[in-house]
Amino acid sequence: MTDISVNYLGLDLKSPFIAASSGYTADMEKIMALANSGAGAIVLKSLFEEQINDEVSFLNQASEEHAENLDFLQRYVTDYSIGKYTQLIKDAKKNVGIPVIASINCFSHNSWTDFAREIESAGADALELNIYSLPLNRGRNSHEIEAEYLRIVNGISGILKIPVAVKLGEGFTNLGNFTEALQGNGAAGAVLFNRFFTPDISLKSLRIVPATPFSSKTEYLRELRWIAILSSQLRRFSLSASTGVYDPSSAIKLLLAGATTVQLCSVLYKQGPFVLSDFNAALKEFMKSKGFRRITDFRGMLNYSNISNPAMFERVQFLKTAEQQS
Repeated sequence: MTDISVNYLGLDLKSPFIAASSGYTADMEKIMALANSGAGAIVLKSLFEEQINDEVSFLNQASEEHAENLDFLQRYVTDYSIGKYTQLIKDAKKNVGIPVIASINCFSHNSWTDFAREIESAGADALELNIYSLPLNRGRNSHEIEAEYLRIVNGISGILKIPVAVKLGEGFTNLGNFTEALQGNGAAGAVLFNRFFTPDISLKSLRIVPATPFSSKTEYLRELRWIAILSSQLRRFSLSASTGVYDPSSAIKLLLAGATTVQLCSVLYKQGPFVLSDFNAALKEFMKSKGFRRITDFRGMLNYSNISNPAMFERVQFLKTAEQQS
């Protein structure tokens, strides 16, 4: 019998395919459809401190003559936003029989811990930390920025009983060193990689506009390289691949590279939640064709330490022009 269950962040999942945090996972009807289609877990849309503050700012500007209302508005809007989010967690836990992973994005110290406590109390099975702000301050070096990440992770994992994963961008000087430090500061896993908002320029209107929010089909190759490397270096640390996964073959490649789970986002928007059943079926068929009974039989089989020529993961330049066409 083919078993596609996995253990991610200490949670038992019936499938390695997870619905990634997005607007798609903020709607209960879609969340239920994802669960019914075979998702291993749901990562709810992130709770953004920035969005809460924007709402407060908008309301405050609408009543500038009452500046003393700012503190009240801050508390009211924050409580309302957290209340909506924790209710979504409760509703999801009530209606689906799979792990529900919350996600938060903050930039002030108090908000991280306050939001995390509320989320755990609401019943979330795990928490995904979406930590990133564009490093525009030239006076801060990379060590200071990374130390701030680690303080956040250490502080939150220290107060929670549920496991914590950290969603990362790829812009780290030494990703292996940093993920090891994440584990040492209490993180149970990492999600590679975050896909950030990207601005574009409209030649028609000569204005800054948002670029497409959807990934491309080759973006998964970034994750494949780093997951193959990191899975050979870190033990008892979950790695979830995210971004650019449009078909089961890409997802299976990521598992072979060492991913514990694979998160789906753009493909859900474009094909709907029922594509998850296709991913599960294709994975089972692959395993049957190769004689694998469990995912642990082949996960990481082609990671950095398990191939005859690990330099394939190290190379960053083409050696010959002909190789560009191979």
